[in-house]
Amino acid sequence: KAVVSTQSTGGSYISSTWQIPCFWEFCNKFNFLNQYIVKLCWGWTLSLCVVSITVKLWRQVVDGLKYLRFWIQMSASTLIWFLGTQAIVYIENNYGFCQTDSDILMDSKKDICHNVEHGVWDPTIEISGHIFMMVFCNLMICYEQETCLPANESSEELQSKDGTGYSPLHKLEDDGQCVVHNAILKFIDHFFSFLLLCLFCVFNLMIVMTSLYFHTPVEKVIGVAMGVSAYAIVTFHKCDKVEAYCRD
Repeated sequence: KAVVSTQSTGGSYISSTWQIPCFWEFCNKFNFLNQYIVKLCWGWTLSLCVVSITVKLWRQVVDGLKYLRFWIQMSASTLIWFLGTQAIVYIENNYGFCQTDSDILMDSKKDICHNVEHGVWDPTIEISGHIFMMVFCNLMICYEQETCLPANESSEELQSKDGTGYSPLHKLEDDGQCVVHNAILKFIDHFFSFLLLCLFCVFNLMIVMTSLYFHTPVEKVIGVAMGVSAYAIVTFHKCDKVEAYCRD
C-alpha cells in the first residue's frame, strides 16, 4: 500500500513542480498500453489470477470449499471494481459545468452538454479511474499470490500427509502419469505467475506515467484512496482461519 501511494503522490508532486517532457507516447492517453492494458486492467488481472490460483489449488490437497471461497472472493472483487468504476463515471458525468460560446451552464450534465451547440463539459472533479483500477489490481495480485503460495511439495507428498484431502491427482493411479501431469501443472503455475509479475510491473509503470502526465494531485490521491479502500473491503476477513484456504 505504501509503495503504490508513494508512486502516485510522488508523481503528482513532480508533475506539479516541474514541467515533465513527453517520454515516448506516455503523455498521450491513446498510447497502446493505456488503451489495451490499463483500460482492461481488471479483465487481465482476473483472467490471469483465475488460471494461476486455480492451478495452485489443483496442485495442492484441497476440498471443494476452498475452491468456493476463492471464487466468492474473485466475484466480490469484480463487484467492487464495477461499483468503483461506475461511481467515478457517475461523478464525472453529473458534477461540473457546460461551457458554450456565449455562456456557462452551471446546472447541467455531460450528456446534455454534448447536445448543446459548441458545448464543452468541464467536470468539477475527474477522479483518476486508471489509478483506482491499477492500485486495486496490483494489491489483489499481491494478495492472491501471497495467500496461495506456490506448492513446493509434490502432490504425492501432500497426499501422504493428508489422506482425507481431495486432489484431482488422486484419480491418476499410474505413478509415471502422475509425475508428468504434475510437471505440466507446475510449468503452467510458474508461467502464469510470471505473466502476473509482468502485469504487475506494467501497472506500476503506468501508475507513475499517469501520475506524471494526467489529472490533478487531488484526483490522483482520491484514486489511490479508492483503490486501497476497495482492497481493504475485499480482504477485510484477512485472518488466519480464512487466509488458510490455500494452505490447510
